[in-house]
Amino acid sequence: MEDNSFSAANLIVDLRALAANYDVLRKTSNAEVAAVVKADAYGLGLGPIAETLSTSGCKTFFVALTAEGVSLRSLLPNAEIYVLTPCIERDTNWMIENQLKPCLYDIDDIHNYIHRSQPTGLQPRAALHVDTGINRLGLDHSQIKAFCDSDERGKIDVDLLMSHLACADEPDSEMNKVQLSRFRENVQRFPGVRASLANSAGIFLGPEYHFDLVRPGISLYGHDPHHKTVPSRVRPVVTFEARLGQVKNLSEGEYVGYGATVRCNQPTRIGVVLAGYADGIPRYLSDAFDGEMHSVFIAGHRAPIFGCISMDLTTIDLSGIPKMDIGNGSTVEIFGRNISIEEVAEYVGTIPYEILTQIGARVPRNYVS
Repeated sequence: MEDNSFSAANLIVDLRALAANYDVLRKTSNAEVAAVVKADAYGLGLGPIAETLSTSGCKTFFVALTAEGVSLRSLLPNAEIYVLTPCIERDTNWMIENQLKPCLYDIDDIHNYIHRSQPTGLQPRAALHVDTGINRLGLDHSQIKAFCDSDERGKIDVDLLMSHLACADEPDSEMNKVQLSRFRENVQRFPGVRASLANSAGIFLGPEYHFDLVRPGISLYGHDPHHKTVPSRVRPVVTFEARLGQVKNLSEGEYVGYGATVRCNQPTRIGVVLAGYADGIPRYLSDAFDGEMHSVFIAGHRAPIFGCISMDLTTIDLSGIPKMDIGNGSTVEIFGRNISIEEVAEYVGTIPYEILTQIGARVPRNYVS
């Protein structure tokens, strides 16, 4: 682990837990387990994450942008890399030079990719993204049929047919079955071509959703999408912590923070944490929910947030914590093993994906390996 003893905030990434989670997913699935490492591996750092997964046996990776794929190729020269949202008109040469495979979701993109690949003399290879009901990017059923009946079907090597589940985090949703049925219909049009439907949550829906390849993302990084109904099947990977900068004793009637939104109803001891919303602490954690304030964890105790979170600072109420246990420099856990990322996300009305990817770039990523 790097020495970040002078950093006000740290993101500790447990690479051992990451490898363990990959192993859990591999044992759960009857298909090849790829890894989604888009957005700098969900904000955790592409290099250490991708290298750990590769060492754990992962051979196939998905990124969002072509530039991400180029970065990943420099790290993993032998990996199979798919680009989920390429810009074909701009990125084709990059993809060819770096042996990246685009995920094509539009008839025009298929045509353009074939045309722009012709100077290489090689048959272009790509994945096709079928829209089975989420209604974002993807070819619909009629477009897939038109493509299969066209001359261009023989001009491109489709080596993966994929789709994306809309409600996989809701195991009882009928939408899962609808999409599964629609995907199976399209798979029949591509005999011998690998198929992929399941994301993290889809893996836990059962083997009928696995096909040939599954594409976990958030479950690798410690969040079980079904955590509300079953005990988590993956280990926490990330701890977000910051240091206590100052402890202050306030009198009854004093106010705290921007807007003077919080008043001390009695003598109160507060702590000033050296991190704020620029570091990735959601400002909405300042708001009371059902009369209760969200808490952080310090010295074995929960301490409620007290006052409006600012760009660089967060104030907390230390009145219930023994004085001898805390002081300037004490570690404050924003989320991790004691305050789960799910708890933080639920409090502010979002999902763990957003919490992870919003951790500020100035927060050092500190790897345990």
